Amino acid sequence: MKIIVLQAKKVLFVSLTAALTAALAVLAVRSPKIQAVFSSDSGRSLPIYSVETKEKKASIGINCAWDDKDIPVILDTLKKHNVRATFFLLGQWAQKYPESAKAIALAGHEIGSHSYSHRDMDSLSQNEMIEEITSSQSAIEQVCGKKPILFRPPSGSYNDLVIESIHSCGCIPIQWNLDTLDWKGLSAEEITQRVSSQLSCGSILLIHSGAKYSAQALAQILDDAAAKGFSFVPVGELLLPNSNFVDHQGRQLASQSD
Repeated sequence: MKIIVLQAKKVLFVSLTAALTAALAVLAVRSPKIQAVFSSDSGRSLPIYSVETKEKKASIGINCAWDDKDIPVILDTLKKHNVRATFFLLGQWAQKYPESAKAIALAGHEIGSHSYSHRDMDSLSQNEMIEEITSSQSAIEQVCGKKPILFRPPSGSYNDLVIESIHSCGCIPIQWNLDTLDWKGLSAEEITQRVSSQLSCGSILLIHSGAKYSAQALAQILDDAAAKGFSFVPVGELLLPNSNFVDHQGRQLASQSD
């Protein structure tokens, strides 16, 4: 199996090792067969930022690293709109708020990892990176009963070694192409307008549990998206399970393009 990354007429072939291929085989049913993503112009390893699709569908990625006060409201809103999201839990957060972490899992949402202690991964040694990843997996699995496969680096910080380390742990690195900027204290109206104006097919959103107005904005985000014919699915269901193609912006491609 090879991963082909395309930019203009340039093609970069990356051979996968048998060990990594075997590791992916035991992942969840909907997990894509992706191990490494490289930019053909710079050689940098990339996480997945969005997905190429003609369908009006996108994913909500909710980072849980602060408090859990708005989790009940978020879960209630998602339930009322019949939407499943992907929650990226900090390992320490899952341990500090086990009831909220369990409630997320029991509600049927996808569970991802946001590291164990929210240290910027690109400032760590590889051993420290792997410790952050595996410790978070263990902590989350103990609380939620699910071992996370999707991994969203804290602060979006990464380099080639970070991506390599994520893959070596059998995980898939996930970023976002639509930042709500809720972490900047935007109002519910500003957050909603930002999403409404930028939402596109295959988008992956960044939202934070614990941000001041995120829970308040969520219902309107979902209503506006539905009015435009969009639906939301967990990140693992948005990803293309049989595609090994990505472009230089981290967009997973449905097929090879010239």
